Amino acid sequence: MFKKFLAVLVAAAAVGTVAAQVETDLKVGDSMVSAMTMGEGDHVVIALHGAGGNDRRFFFIDRGGELGQALAKAGFRVVAPTWAGQAGMGFSEVALAVSYAKETGAKKISLMGHSRGGELAANYAKQQPDGTFDTVIQLASVDDQGLPMTQTKKLFAYNKYDKWPKWQKAAFEKSAEPKQIIELGGSGHPVSDLIKEKPDFAQDVIGLLKK
Repeated sequence: MFKKFLAVLVAAAAVGTVAAQVETDLKVGDSMVSAMTMGEGDHVVIALHGAGGNDRRFFFIDRGGELGQALAKAGFRVVAPTWAGQAGMGFSEVALAVSYAKETGAKKISLMGHSRGGELAANYAKQQPDGTFDTVIQLASVDDQGLPMTQTKKLFAYNKYDKWPKWQKAAFEKSAEPKQIIELGGSGHPVSDLIKEKPDFAQDVIGLLKK
C-alpha cells in the first residue's frame, strides 16, 4: 500500500487567465515523480505523454496544451507525470499519480494518454478493478488491445492517416461498452493536429468526461 503523499510545490506560473500550471514532486517512500498540475476540481484527469522525448509538459504546451487548458477551464484537475515513454514502463508513475489524486480529494479519476501514453493508460486500467476509472481516453494511441471494463467510459480518437494509431479501430471493436470512437481525416500525430481537424474536439472530450 502506498503511504501518504508529500506533494512539494516547487514553482507555479500563471497561464493566461485560465489556470495556473504548478510544478510538483509527488513522493511516497523512496519513490518520486515530477509532475505538473493545472486546474481545480474533484474529477482528476491523469494526462500521460507519449514517447519521443516528451515529458510532463506535453499537455501544457503547444502540441497538447490546448486540450489540457480546456479541461482545466471546464473544471477538471489535470495531473501530468513524467514517465519513460517506453512500452512496458510507467506503471509506478501512474500509481503515484492515482494515489496523489486520491490523497488530494479526487472523487473521480480518469486516465488520458497520447500515443505511448494511451497504451500505458489502457494497460494500467485493465489491471485495476472495473470502475476504478471514470474514463480512459486514448489519443492517437499505439495500443491494439481491447478494454473489457463495463463501468468505465472509453474514447479512442485519432487521425485516419496517422501511421502510429493504425490499431485503434481494432482496439475499439474489441472493447466493451460504453465506448466511443472519433476517427478524423488527417495524418498528424500530436493532439494539436486532432484539434486542427476537429476544432470542437476538446468539447467532445469534456462532454464525455461529464456524462
